Amino acid sequence: SVAHLNLLETASVHDVFGAGNVQALFGTSPAFWNTLLGLMAQLPSSLLSNEEMMSKLAVFSLPIVRAVDYFAGATNAMRCDVTSTRNPNLKATAIYGHENLEPCVGECVVAFCAAVLAGRVKPGVWFPEEAITSEEDVVSVLSLASCSAHTAIATGAGVDVNNGSVWGLEQSKPLVATN
Repeated sequence: SVAHLNLLETASVHDVFGAGNVQALFGTSPAFWNTLLGLMAQLPSSLLSNEEMMSKLAVFSLPIVRAVDYFAGATNAMRCDVTSTRNPNLKATAIYGHENLEPCVGECVVAFCAAVLAGRVKPGVWFPEEAITSEEDVVSVLSLASCSAHTAIATGAGVDVNNGSVWGLEQSKPLVATN
């Protein structure tokens, strides 16, 4: 099951690319995490914005999360689907999966730092879609960011999207089952 998630990326993708409708959905396994996230979203904003209370909740819940991750796994993945109401034959999908969130984030940070050091990102604070605009630079960053991903797949219909154009790979890293 998936739920709508209000991510900053939905607004920035809309603004930068002029996309008419952008939505972010979230889903996880085991399924009770989805229910828990939905319940957390129902808490009053005054409680959610209470930094001291949320810090205590994080400290309390971390051992529980680690225990569940130990038995169920900590795999995380992202899937991006692009469709067009103007051209129903245009479809593209990219899937990125990693065994563990922490190394995944580290690899993504390194990939962006490499782009900054290479002078491919203008100085300042940017959303990724604002910072890296050339196709070559996008492929370079995504290639570095996916170096230890267990899944990196890109497909397209009616548009030139493939593993080489997205991940810089000759072939996909297939979907794999973990834990």
